[in-house]
Amino acid sequence: MTDAELSAAWQEMADQGIQIPQHEFVEALRERLAGSTRIADVSLAFACERGDAAAIAVFERTHLAMVRRALGKLKINPAIIDDVLGWMRFELFVRPAPALIATYSGRGDLGSWTRAIGVHESIKRARRARREVSPELAPELPVPAPELVAMRGAYGQTFTQALSSAFGKLEASERTLLRQYFLDGLTIDVLAELYQIHRATAARRVAAARERMVDAVRDILKTQLGVSDQSVDEIITLSNLDESIGTLLRLTR
Repeated sequence: MTDAELSAAWQEMADQGIQIPQHEFVEALRERLAGSTRIADVSLAFACERGDAAAIAVFERTHLAMVRRALGKLKINPAIIDDVLGWMRFELFVRPAPALIATYSGRGDLGSWTRAIGVHESIKRARRARREVSPELAPELPVPAPELVAMRGAYGQTFTQALSSAFGKLEASERTLLRQYFLDGLTIDVLAELYQIHRATAARRVAAARERMVDAVRDILKTQLGVSDQSVDEIITLSNLDESIGTLLRLTR
């Protein structure tokens, strides 16, 4: 990045009312732009990190407004949206150093980075809200049959160990994807937006990662227990695979 380009970026900030000493701005961006060409995004993030009120106002009008629209399209509860945006303002600009905005590296689009934070936090909160059950609804919750409890007791430890081993054999990208889907509660639509891919592609990737994990679990159980394919499938079914994956991911977070 040339001095002329950095000076032009400083002038663009100044034209928006963002006041940063030029020498400080140029030196900071020269360091931060190593490996990145997103000069406008890095400039705004740096100004926000310094606590410049005009820069934060620009960020609010552009990126946080975009987050609100994205969450609205995902039909997130309006109260959750307001809570998440308030949380984001604190985390991005107010919390003790380093504020979240300081972690923006410039490797990706600032808008997409901000939207991903908002979507991720909103889905977590929405999922947590769905898990809260009022006392009057407690009698309606399903109770497992005694034989299911017995089967889980007999094979539970072996199944859990097989699941953990199978998870460890996945690619890092597959483990991340399963965490986002099963643990964080990101839907296929949200994953598609997060990775900027078609929703069908996102669904195939989740299904493929899950299937690789299931195949590995089958192989491990057959070897350790010496049982038939049918028996292995019954163990997996009785162990409630998706629920078990979620439990495992909470432990490996």
